[in-house]
Amino acid sequence: MARAIIFKLLLISLAIGCIWMINRNITKQPNQLNNKKIIFSFFGAPGSGKGTLAEQCVKNLEYQTLSTGNLCRKHIAKDTKIGKTIKTFTSQGKLVPDEVIIEMVTTWLKEKSNTNKPIILDGFPRTKTQAEMLNKILKNEMPEYDFRIIRLVIPKEEIVERLVNRIVCENKKCQAVYNTSMPEAKSGICPKCGSKLIKREDDTKEVIEKRFEVYQENENKILNFYRSIGQKIEEINISKLSPKEVFENFKNII
Repeated sequence: MARAIIFKLLLISLAIGCIWMINRNITKQPNQLNNKKIIFSFFGAPGSGKGTLAEQCVKNLEYQTLSTGNLCRKHIAKDTKIGKTIKTFTSQGKLVPDEVIIEMVTTWLKEKSNTNKPIILDGFPRTKTQAEMLNKILKNEMPEYDFRIIRLVIPKEEIVERLVNRIVCENKKCQAVYNTSMPEAKSGICPKCGSKLIKREDDTKEVIEKRFEVYQENENKILNFYRSIGQKIEEINISKLSPKEVFENFKNII
């Protein structure tokens, strides 16, 4: 009789222990997911709206975004070591070497790594070499991050139409982008800063088509590299979609 009671008590204790372990694992899982760090790389032809989507993510989701062009300008303005190197090349009309860009981006990423806010690389990497170097750095030095590629897909005809009708703020600190069909752009004055809206000299049909072809060729090289290492490429078809609709589609896949 005593043995039967002891046996029952042992079974009850074992069952309670199992339930506790299951509950413990269930409650830990969401926290682990919430703490996972993510880096998004946005791909898309000039005029596809990468920058607009990145701005929406910063404003509405509290993401962090990196534009290599803006970061280069900041380093030059602050006269940093990297800034001096960049200025040496740009002042001679030369492209900044991939190694310099990667060093600048890596430094920025490590500075931001103390937060769990997702990071967006807006149009980066720009070359296959940059993609290879970034992959090595993320794998060896920043393994806590998940890397996700988001590609905005849009026909060339739509890109041409968008850019032919594009006007931009002449204020270098603003550089907001509008379309001539947008009501807020009808006055020719930027609603954000009050500066004049202008048309870029190179926003002609011929130049835009050539730019699209060059971008597509370069993008294919980068994405083929990522495919070769098993990196998933997530695509959003943005044809005929408004910026708000593109943002909603992005939220649906994250």
